[in-house]
Amino acid sequence: MHPIVPMAVITVAFSAALWCGMLWLYSGRTMRFVRLVWLGLPLSAIVNLAVKGPLAKGVGELAGVEPGLGLETPVWFLVFLFLLAPVFEELIKAAPALLPAVRRHIGTPGDALWAGMALGMGFGLGEAIYLAWQVTVSGAYTEYPWYAFTGFFGERLLVVFMHGMMTGLLFLIAKRGYWVRGYLAAAGAHALLNSGAMLYQLELAPGWAASASLGVMLIGFAVLFERIRPKCGVMERPDDTVYFSGGV
Repeated sequence: MHPIVPMAVITVAFSAALWCGMLWLYSGRTMRFVRLVWLGLPLSAIVNLAVKGPLAKGVGELAGVEPGLGLETPVWFLVFLFLLAPVFEELIKAAPALLPAVRRHIGTPGDALWAGMALGMGFGLGEAIYLAWQVTVSGAYTEYPWYAFTGFFGERLLVVFMHGMMTGLLFLIAKRGYWVRGYLAAAGAHALLNSGAMLYQLELAPGWAASASLGVMLIGFAVLFERIRPKCGVMERPDDTVYFSGGV
């Protein structure tokens, strides 16, 4: 067994307990949004295996760009690779809103926030599983003990929340009738989130700078959440089902 597997299990279990618990608490102590997390779980593997991977490989082969060139890679292709994640991941995270069962959960702006966060968190949990699987398949890092992957734990724990915030923001803006603006806001935030890692991979920034950018984005999302959350107050309806009122 690859040593990342135990850490991946701990990461997914702890992240699910923490963020689903937060979702349950702030959405009015109801499971109606927590159940949507399951819909997001397979989306990372789907978009990576069926969209991002084939596109990167196909466009690279058509353009004659060899992989692993670093800074010698044409700028346009670097930009193309950089945009794959924000463009397509934000699309697929929002895709379950096409299902009538999901749309029924989005009656108010508050509902939109919690439903979007649930789908985004599910995507983040699935992404942790997918990345761990990729490492296992590659056969890399087998010489390390399982506890050496604490960086994986910390990063994925935070990214689950941030994926939730990006999709929640998309749904919240879209609920006001601005789907395109909501999508662009989510994709833009996603691009900013990935910028530090991209610069580090190109050896244009040290590792601490990439970690710092992740921390800055986390603070920004946390502040935004605290500003939005009070406007999504809980309202009891006669049937005792928990719904939400308010908006931004």
